[in-house]
Amino acid sequence: MGGFFKRTGNGRRDFGKANLIIFLFALAHALLCYLLHDTSVGDGLFLTILTIAMVFCLIRFYGSPLDVFLGLAFLSCFAGFYFGTSVGDYLHKTFPTLGVFNNMIVTFATTEILGLATVLVVARKNR
Repeated sequence: MGGFFKRTGNGRRDFGKANLIIFLFALAHALLCYLLHDTSVGDGLFLTILTIAMVFCLIRFYGSPLDVFLGLAFLSCFAGFYFGTSVGDYLHKTFPTLGVFNNMIVTFATTEILGLATVLVVARKNR
């Protein structure tokens, strides 16, 4: 299975693999959000760690240098927090009965958007 997450040189195939990586991280984010939503620890630190891990995996997949990773990880954490809290507040006002599922939906969508933005930046740089 180790060969699955290696680049093939085929742009479409590599983009599909990158999307699978993003999807798996988005599922992990949503699951973590569900499991930790009512704990005293909270989910903020763990979601940040998962976001940094996703950016790292995508950077390594495309073979980008460390300075690109540091910049994208930093931006992803701030953008994810801002986007997640803004959209989360809006959804809680719009659909107050969904409860934690609002958080899960926003977390999943935010992770997908950040992952795709990372791929678009890194894939363009490594053409």
